[in-house]
Amino acid sequence: MNPERDVLLLDVDGVLVIPPDWFGVKLLREHPQEARAFFEGAFLPATRGETDLLSHVPAFLNATGRPGTPEGFVREWLEYENHPNVPMLAAVRELRGAGWRAFLATNQERNRVNHLLREVGLGEVVDGEVASCTVGHRKPDAAYYGAVAAHLGVAPERIVFWDDSAENVEAARAAGWQAHLFTGVEDFRQVMTAGG
Repeated sequence: MNPERDVLLLDVDGVLVIPPDWFGVKLLREHPQEARAFFEGAFLPATRGETDLLSHVPAFLNATGRPGTPEGFVREWLEYENHPNVPMLAAVRELRGAGWRAFLATNQERNRVNHLLREVGLGEVVDGEVASCTVGHRKPDAAYYGAVAAHLGVAPERIVFWDDSAENVEAARAAGWQAHLFTGVEDFRQVMTAGG
């Protein structure tokens, strides 16, 4: 691995952000049927950048009887998961200081991407993002990995990728990326400073 030619791509949830609980899991506990239908239905096109998540929230609020506005619901969701992995962010800052370019590589809808960059502070730690809503495909679909490489203008073998999902890592390796399963900041530091 060489920061002069390679780029660092990082998953968000479970890597750069580690809340004590996930809002989606909370919704599944509170409204199992409605939440499952929402996450398996309307939520997916929003994460591919095809729709705005806010346009789907009124129907979900109506189905569950939850009070409040769509904007208030999304704000509650974003703040619920606002728990950055501070040691990991410090490690990424050090790598960028050593010359690495770093990008978020995550399945997200646009409202959360903007929140992550601006309010969680990830925009101060990375150079940009190649989220699913930006490239139009979701991990672990093979199309995601090809779209990201094309978007960045980087050969697949020049991409160093970390994700806490073994399925996403295997798909990235199949696409020719240097992909690693994230288990903690200590292992991340060791691999990145050892050059592989």
